[in-house]
Amino acid sequence: MDLVPDLAQPGRARRLALALLPSLVMLLTPPILVAVFGDRLPPRAYTGGLVEFAPSWDRWKWMSAPVAVIYALGLAVIFVRWWRWPGLQRWLVTSSFATAGFMAGTVGAGLGVLIDADGPVPEPGWMFPVASLVALAAGLAGWHAAGPPPTAGTPQDPPPAGLPAMTLGSQARAIYVVSGWSNRRLLRGVALLAFAALLPLMLSPSWPTVAIFVMIGMTELLQARTRLQIDGRGMELTLPWLGRLRRFVPYAEIRSAEARPSTSGRGLGLVGGPRGWGYVSGPGPVLALRLTDGREFLYSTRDAESAAALVNGSLHRLREGTTGADRR
Repeated sequence: MDLVPDLAQPGRARRLALALLPSLVMLLTPPILVAVFGDRLPPRAYTGGLVEFAPSWDRWKWMSAPVAVIYALGLAVIFVRWWRWPGLQRWLVTSSFATAGFMAGTVGAGLGVLIDADGPVPEPGWMFPVASLVALAAGLAGWHAAGPPPTAGTPQDPPPAGLPAMTLGSQARAIYVVSGWSNRRLLRGVALLAFAALLPLMLSPSWPTVAIFVMIGMTELLQARTRLQIDGRGMELTLPWLGRLRRFVPYAEIRSAEARPSTSGRGLGLVGGPRGWGYVSGPGPVLALRLTDGREFLYSTRDAESAAALVNGSLHRLREGTTGADRR
């Protein structure tokens, strides 16, 4: 199978620089604030709940440096992992800007209330809302700075010969609908929820820890049931248990389809990873759509060949302007 062009290449260096730039903001915000307001601050850095063991300002201003470096390295690893996915790279820039904005807002507010103070000052109630607004504004700025991701043009060539393709008349209307279950996601969701219920008995953690496991468990559980529909518009995947959350792929974004005996579903889902997205529930036939962004959509169904034939037949009709030919 030949490779499609690297769609992320235009503007990728700029998106990477924008994604890493907020780490520099996280690193430099504390020392800049201390340099500007140092002569108006109390003797110790009574910020972030540090009172009894409050450090000196010289030490405090670099305490966030390890976090900023680790954040930048982690972001770079994620960016490289999705090197050919410009859409997700735009979201990485947005989240990076928002994270740095929240950090700068929190640090700025925490230090601001200490200006001209002689000792500790309680954190103001408005600090979190203000930091959240700064994060929102920074995220929007990052979204616009990253710009729209480059997209592939509509393929003009029909699917290659040798792939299954239905014969479809110019007025023919065909639809393929199938529902699927993922026992793996169902069991994983139940296990995570059970673990969250047992956490307070075993470790007595704070409620945010329990909430994180509950959120992840519910996300897995609600993705256990899926519905696939292929019709004259394209392919639509629906998650009925997630408020009928759906993702639609028109034929303009599909190059070809094939049926495979089996494949791994590791790392897939509605977002997916570098190689593709979709739902593979276990061993068995899999419908594989080759997309114009260089990734694949994979879905487990016993009638994978019929689904692939319908997709390819529709692509032949659209791109050849004919009824196609039976290429089974």
